[in-house]
Parts: sequence; structure tokens; C-alpha cells
Amino acid sequence: MQRGYGRPHLSLWTSGVGLVDEKATAESRLKFREIREGEYWPPVLPDGKFFGVPIGHDQVMEILTVTEDGLRCGGVSYDWTDLNGISIDGEQACLVSDKYISGGVRFYIATCHFEDEHKEQHEYINGYPVEYCLMNRITFELQRRSTDSVSRSEDH
Repeated sequence: MQRGYGRPHLSLWTSGVGLVDEKATAESRLKFREIREGEYWPPVLPDGKFFGVPIGHDQVMEILTVTEDGLRCGGVSYDWTDLNGISIDGEQACLVSDKYISGGVRFYIATCHFEDEHKEQHEYINGYPVEYCLMNRITFELQRRSTDSVSRSEDH
């Protein structure tokens, strides 16, 4: 199994700064700024196909399709509001959700890449590994659905 792509080892992190905590203040939420039309900082994964090595497998395959409505993976789908976040521990990541009994989709980090709508492959978006961009997209979508948490670059 080819792994690593020269990326540094990531320790445990989760998305969701103020994600589902209704008492979270605007100051405690991750701030997303639109730097160009449809492009944000910190970077969020756009719609497209997310590839990686699922836990229990040894080859890279398409594991998620990122859409405006949520994530799709085979016959399983997650609306953005079905997700609680994403956690990464060592070399493994898990989409955290209570929707299915399995608890979520698990895959190896540092094996991932993303294919955009133009069929171009990316391991990084604006310097961030695509795993981080997926985490940011989940946070972005959940915050966007709960409040207007995106500022336009011309506002600042």
C-alpha cells in the first residue's frame, strides 16, 4: 500500500469549533472568509470526488462524493446536518455521525486526494492537505446552516 505522499504525521484533531453547541458564541466559531467567489479561507473542499484508502483495504479508491447537500459514499449518504465532525488519530480518520450503526466512514489519512469538477487531482488546496479541507467543509456547512458565519473579503 502506498501511503504518506511525504506528508507529516497528524495527531488527533476534530472539526467542529462550536459546531453543534447551540450555546457557542460567534467568537468561538471558526471564521471562514470568502477570498474569491466560491473560495474560502481557511480552505474548504469544493464539490467533487474524495479518494483514499478505507480502513481494511489496501488500495486507493473513491470513498466520498462531496455535494452541495452532503457526502455520498456508495449506498450511504450523509446530509451535512447528519455529521458531527471528523476526527483524525494517528494515520486514521473517521467521519463522525450517529446516522448509521457503524458510527461513520473510516479511512487512512495521507493517502487521500481530491478530484475536482474539471477532473484535476489535488492533494492540497491552498497549502492545506485535502483531509483538512474536508474537515473545514463539514464545519463550514454546519455553521452556514445554523448562522451566517461567512464574511466576504470586501467586508474586511
